[in-house]
Amino acid sequence: MMDEPGRLDRRKIKIAARGAQERRRHVRVPLQLHGRFWCQSQGEHACRLIDISPGGARILCRVQPNTQERVILIVNGIGRIEGHVVRGEGDQFSVRFTATDRKRDKLADTITWRFNKDRLGLDEDRTAPRKPGRGRARVLLSDGVVIQANVIDVSVTGAAFECLERPRVNESVRVGEMSGRVARILDNGFAVVFDPPEQRRGDPKAA
Repeated sequence: MMDEPGRLDRRKIKIAARGAQERRRHVRVPLQLHGRFWCQSQGEHACRLIDISPGGARILCRVQPNTQERVILIVNGIGRIEGHVVRGEGDQFSVRFTATDRKRDKLADTITWRFNKDRLGLDEDRTAPRKPGRGRARVLLSDGVVIQANVIDVSVTGAAFECLERPRVNESVRVGEMSGRVARILDNGFAVVFDPPEQRRGDPKAA
């Protein structure tokens, strides 16, 4: 008995979602946020995040904990994370987080949202539950038309938007500081793939 097309589509979606979930667990992004850390040898001190992934982070601080020492980080906009120091160099040290898969997934959502929020000029939807992926974006189409869209989902490489307007597939768009192209049309909106960093730097509109 052959699978129905709808069932095959749902299976493909699940497989793609699992792949995207695994990839984002290992993506480390630059995210400079202030916070504090605590460890038994040094006590509590102010610090600053340099970059982070759901698996670990690099921290800037004048005080260095010991390698393999347990630390507790409290980062503004991200929250409380526990881990162990894996290495230190100069005024920086790296932490590997100790967290459940569920905690890592939630952390991945939060990191992705914080990384994209300012770059895409997203306004949080205060009437909606406070969770990653909610907000309003201003999307500029190639013909100069501006669309106000709800953010469905956002990642390091792209985003999906909910709105009544439908741009063309492969049409160039801008969202905040980011340029990209329309990758596909959805039932309730469209999805955009962002240009690679080298293309964004060469875009005269990005200056």
